[in-house]
Amino acid sequence: MLAGEMDAMTAQKPTPEEALANFEDAMLENLLATSDEDLRAEVIDEGGSPDAVVATMRARLAAAAEECTRMRLGEAKAGLEAFRAGGETKVVPFDVTRQRERLAAMRRGDPAASGMMMAARKGQGLSEGDEEGLLQDLADLDRLDEASDRDERG
Repeated sequence: MLAGEMDAMTAQKPTPEEALANFEDAMLENLLATSDEDLRAEVIDEGGSPDAVVATMRARLAAAAEECTRMRLGEAKAGLEAFRAGGETKVVPFDVTRQRERLAAMRRGDPAASGMMMAARKGQGLSEGDEEGLLQDLADLDRLDEASDRDERG
């Protein structure tokens, strides 16, 4: 028996949501892999007009893009209202000293640095801007970890 067959046998059965997502992905991949000529021929075989299908799809895409824009605008307005009301803001201060300690641990290759590595700089150190950017990135990672932990707790 091949390793791939063993993996398939021991894999857990997908949930109905996962199965539907997998089916959607397969259908989309099939559609995207089909040539324009084959798609036109299929539409014609079914008695349709390829030009009408293209026009319909363009209209649907435009409507979807417009809806996404409306949603983003609504989210931005809600964020602005929360900000004006003194609610939670997206600008979160971070502990610079803690992030500098993490950066120093990464530079030393300390195993406690969560497996993070520094990119090679060809013998040059970090500029002040590079370091500030890294400190911000590390703080962002902390916030993402905290948000993920909150989501998992429910």
